[in-house]
Amino acid sequence: MDSQQDHFIVCGLGSLGQQTIINLRKFSQAPDEISIAAIDLVEPSYWEVEALPNLLSQPVLVGDSRQYGLLKQAGIDRCRSILVVTSDESVNVETALAARRLNPQVHIVLRSSRYNLNQLLKRQLGQFVALDAMALPANTFALAGMGNNILSVFKIGQLPFRVVKRVVEKGELRFDGVPLQRMFRRNSRLLHLSPHKPLPPSAEAQTASKIFHRWQPDVTLQAGDTVTMVEIDYAYDRKETTSSKNLWDRLRSQAQEFISSGWHRRFLNFWGHGEQQSLRRITAIALFTILISWPVGTLLIKQAIPDLSWARAITLGVILLLGGYGDVFGGLEETNLPIWLPFVCLLIALASLFLVLGVLSLLADQLLSSRFEFLRRRPQLPKRNHVIVVGLGRLGYRAINILKAFNQPLIAITHELAYPELVSEVPLLTGNILQQLTSANLAGAKSVLALTDDPMLNLEIALIVSEAIAESSSDQNMQASPESLTETQFANSQTSHQTNGRSDFTPIIRTVNRALSDNVAVLLPQAKAYSVYALSAEAFAGAAFGENILSLFRLQNQTILVTEYHIATDDHLNQKLLADVAYGYGVVPILLKTRSAQGGWRELPMPGDDLRLQSGDRLHILSSINGLRRIERGDAISPRTWQLQLGKPLNSQVLLAAGNTLMQLSGQDLALCRSLMDNLPATLELALYPYQAYRLQEELQRYIPTQLSAL
Repeated sequence: MDSQQDHFIVCGLGSLGQQTIINLRKFSQAPDEISIAAIDLVEPSYWEVEALPNLLSQPVLVGDSRQYGLLKQAGIDRCRSILVVTSDESVNVETALAARRLNPQVHIVLRSSRYNLNQLLKRQLGQFVALDAMALPANTFALAGMGNNILSVFKIGQLPFRVVKRVVEKGELRFDGVPLQRMFRRNSRLLHLSPHKPLPPSAEAQTASKIFHRWQPDVTLQAGDTVTMVEIDYAYDRKETTSSKNLWDRLRSQAQEFISSGWHRRFLNFWGHGEQQSLRRITAIALFTILISWPVGTLLIKQAIPDLSWARAITLGVILLLGGYGDVFGGLEETNLPIWLPFVCLLIALASLFLVLGVLSLLADQLLSSRFEFLRRRPQLPKRNHVIVVGLGRLGYRAINILKAFNQPLIAITHELAYPELVSEVPLLTGNILQQLTSANLAGAKSVLALTDDPMLNLEIALIVSEAIAESSSDQNMQASPESLTETQFANSQTSHQTNGRSDFTPIIRTVNRALSDNVAVLLPQAKAYSVYALSAEAFAGAAFGENILSLFRLQNQTILVTEYHIATDDHLNQKLLADVAYGYGVVPILLKTRSAQGGWRELPMPGDDLRLQSGDRLHILSSINGLRRIERGDAISPRTWQLQLGKPLNSQVLLAAGNTLMQLSGQDLALCRSLMDNLPATLELALYPYQAYRLQEELQRYIPTQLSAL
């Protein structure tokens, strides 16, 4: 890489900016491999890592990042990516525009929560990624609070994924006694295995990841082992997109454009929903009807009774509109009237009456609804197995929506209501947060999510709730007299009190940095403390290298990123087998999108190791920051060397299928594989990763005698 590709600029040195610099440095082996410049309005008074200033290639530039001179001084002309992560989103957008003007090729990573604006900027600027630092970790907080076996949920397009963690039960056909090689299934992949008993060193596999592919493929699962899987919806259909579906998509797109046209929006604005719009609409229709009906009724009466004066005809028209049908026709002689006149006037009177009643009913409805608004039914506070969410900022609001999607009982507490729609959707307590905690049925709570912007308040909330639950648990254990408790029960009750109450209660704390998170873990062993910016920073660092970060979650104390790669012609991933990508770089491919013969996209969830990447493909993977770094640098671990011994088959007709299998699973040339099959028995040395080798042996044994041994 040249110097232009290695240079980065970070604008904003808050917690997110500092953590981003730390993660950017993880992509380099040598100090001079990449260079990083930083800009902030003031010199930071606190560095989360003491040696962090040494990671910069030049002293911090103090000033406004929107200024052209400062950006040029930071090296915008030779910059590969600029990461704009200040806390002011308006400043971020202006800085991005200035950077694009100074360098049309620079890749921009923007911190922004404005989805619509982000999409518009992406179309206009190109080479642009916008991430919401609060949205990315919301799943982590919400699912940690639920305390079940789901670690993450996310969607790629319309395809839903979930990451689940479970303990293998004895006799469970899906897991118990199954070798790890068989855990790579059509709709799921094994991510991590935590054996309940120590495995011998020979069971460990050569791997590029500290989480994925750690064990040899012949290791079998046992009851008590903990497995983490990524799964998709089992009802998903793998059929590729057909041309008829593409036609339907085009027709639907055109219909959506027609619906969203200007005249339609104006039409909806007038006939839209809502009490105020309904009242204005009905009132306008009533006035319009009166203005038409009054002269029409007057003219009809005057025409039917020529001797009637105009003043009398106008008066009768008004009386008719006010519901005086009997007053008009009761005073007229029947012989002087045409037969059609009473019926037409009756229709006019009824229409006027209905419109007047409509306006009056809407007025009465609004008056009553405003008078009795306080009687609106609100959700009741759950008493057991609920999650307490404290703080309704952007992070808290997103966490609540995720919990609602899982039908998780919850109670929200906030000092100021920023989202009024939640009043009728979730049990809500407003006011002083610490005082409202006592009303949240703490004794039956499953967990508390302390998500306010104040980390010290979050810690205080977790301590208060933990102590309250400890006291409640201790009181329940001691309700019986001490004499009735066995020695073991009494000891357990004391241990429960010392460990802050129930073992199933989990405080989830939002912190500002990893140092505070580590300290909280020591103070509250049951608690899970996450720094929002430390979690998001890994996604920002990955996006700086041009990758599309879709989501993230925590697994084995590491952040796992859901990342999309666009395979280009000059990309070093082009023409590689997925086995080389997965095992060489230590990642897990979960979705491959490739072009079909008809030109549409063909989706392959949980793609096989034997697929080969082509230019234009889109590959979605699960990876730690270490995996992204390896892919960026092309630093794959080398496969092992294996000796493949092939015997003669009983039926020579299987040689063609055997040769094709050898070619697909090993990546060898097709001519070499077929030549080998024509000269059996034969021996061949192959460079394969363990999971490749075991699968190759299993598949070839279906056709010919096969023996595979590591050299």
